Amino acid sequence: MTSERTYYVVSATYNLSWASLGAIYPLFLMSRGLDLFQINVILAVYLFCNFAFEVPTGAVADIFGRKVSFLLSCAIRAIAFLIYFFVDSFAGFVMAEMIDAVGTTLASGALDAWAVDETRREGSTTPADRLFARAKTISHAAMIVSGLCGGIVAESDIAYPWLLGVAGFTITGLIASVAMREHRPAPEIVEGRQVGWFERLNPLPSLRSQVRGGLDTVVGNRTLRLLCLLTAALAFAHMPVMQYWPAHLTEISGAGTTTIGWMWAAINVAALIGSASLPPLRRRVSRRSLAVLLTVMRDAGVVAAAAAVGFGKAAAGLIVFFLGMGASDPLLHGWISDHADSKQRATILSVQGMSFMFGGAVGLLVAGLVARTHGVPAGWVVSAFAFSFAVWLAWTATREPDARGEMLAPERPASEEARLEA
Repeated sequence: MTSERTYYVVSATYNLSWASLGAIYPLFLMSRGLDLFQINVILAVYLFCNFAFEVPTGAVADIFGRKVSFLLSCAIRAIAFLIYFFVDSFAGFVMAEMIDAVGTTLASGALDAWAVDETRREGSTTPADRLFARAKTISHAAMIVSGLCGGIVAESDIAYPWLLGVAGFTITGLIASVAMREHRPAPEIVEGRQVGWFERLNPLPSLRSQVRGGLDTVVGNRTLRLLCLLTAALAFAHMPVMQYWPAHLTEISGAGTTTIGWMWAAINVAALIGSASLPPLRRRVSRRSLAVLLTVMRDAGVVAAAAAVGFGKAAAGLIVFFLGMGASDPLLHGWISDHADSKQRATILSVQGMSFMFGGAVGLLVAGLVARTHGVPAGWVVSAFAFSFAVWLAWTATREPDARGEMLAPERPASEEARLEA
């Protein structure tokens, strides 16, 4: 199996694992006595922990290997989901989320960086954004099945989907251990010198150097800075919608978990269509214009969902929202990947992940306070304003357009430019 196909399979099974909770996660927390603000605090803890661990774990992947990092992620997340099944308190949920956050960050930059490097080593010329878009398309198809199963199983016991997640991460780890092949340079070169055996046993200096180098690269590159800021703004607006839609639809319609599971399937079909449409759109529309268009779609979708008084209209707004999200996420991910050197790719993608986690956590807390007092639609108004800011930011996240409106990045090394052109 080629690395590209392996990436699609492993990415799909990994996302399938957590997606069993996608439709019922906030409903599970509310069934344990938490209010709208408290369930946001739980997820905000997860995101803040992601923020803290994202770059260090990305550096771990760059130093020790992306495969090792991903396998650790599967094992740790399986443990976190198992804890969630057994605990029944706010403190227990916080502990589980902190463990799950470490597991998530071990995979967030590692798997994508592994895919880009290994496919290019094999001679693939597939652009990063198209590679990520295809993976998203396949993953959304898998997540549809998983979310439906989770919703149906939850009718018997709303905690059972956590066990589905445990099984999914275990299977994913087994598949990855056999199918992922990684070619790493030997001996390692850090800051222009070979790394000796003692430093391999005591890796903290190399880890600090990798983290510092990745952060310095992002801070010193205007393109990367603005794209990370855009990621944070989109996450601020996105996470309250993602967290509250099951509770909102349940409140306005009295729908059960099976109906919410079918709605999960519908929004993932929308996201799948968005991801699948990205490659042909990219051949006709510049990244800059496409980023603005997709952000406007997400803004319009959340406004429509917030204003709707019935299940059908709210569902239609959410479908528009997730249609835009499906194309937006791989677009930004590929955009940043194209401006990252191979040796720092996992670290830099983790900086983007850190931006997402921080923006999402702040958005959850702000929207959660508003929603607890004034209801979910009012919390989504906060998201709508944030998306409006992101529209402006998406337009400014460029140095100056070339003939096709593409971003020019003079900071990128000539050798990297030549590799991308090839």
